[in-house]
Amino acid sequence: MKNDIEKLLVDYEKYHSEFQIDNFIIGKSGDDWARYKQALREISTRYKSLINMREQFEIDSFGPSFYKKIRAWLLPCRVREIYKDKRRRSRSEIVSEIAEIERELSRFIELAKSLRDRMGELTPERRRELEANSWREKAVKMAGLDLLTNGRVGSASLEFIMSLPKKDRRMVINVISPDARPDPFKLLGMNDD
Repeated sequence: MKNDIEKLLVDYEKYHSEFQIDNFIIGKSGDDWARYKQALREISTRYKSLINMREQFEIDSFGPSFYKKIRAWLLPCRVREIYKDKRRRSRSEIVSEIAEIERELSRFIELAKSLRDRMGELTPERRRELEANSWREKAVKMAGLDLLTNGRVGSASLEFIMSLPKKDRRMVINVISPDARPDPFKLLGMNDD
């Protein structure tokens, strides 16, 4: 199981993709100045996180014996008792959670392997293609939901569509335009085909 997980996690991207950053975090912010300010906010947040992570990494390198000495010196008896009780409760909760996590993990691994097999080799080009397709499909589904519930594409969906790169935007608009006479159920992937 560990081997399967490690192979699958090669494709895991924990944070936002370039496509998301370019088109939905920074790209949706309006003019150049608004995009610049948004970029600075994102940089500030990530820089602070990076500093905290590096400091925590350095602190963790001191080892458990160092912390035992500090805790004994700094924490009053009642606080130490509270932490002991909390750790004891936590351990019993963890035992039951492990079984549930293992069950879920097995299913996620099974699904991920199946999906990866269907997608084929994930080269950088293929990843970009899949990422763009995914966001186009989301835009089409948002528009389809609007058409189904309101009879027209809503402003939030249009704003989302406008965040896409121009060629993707055109592809989505061609599918949802009134001239195409879109079937909202088909757009939502709910047709009977």
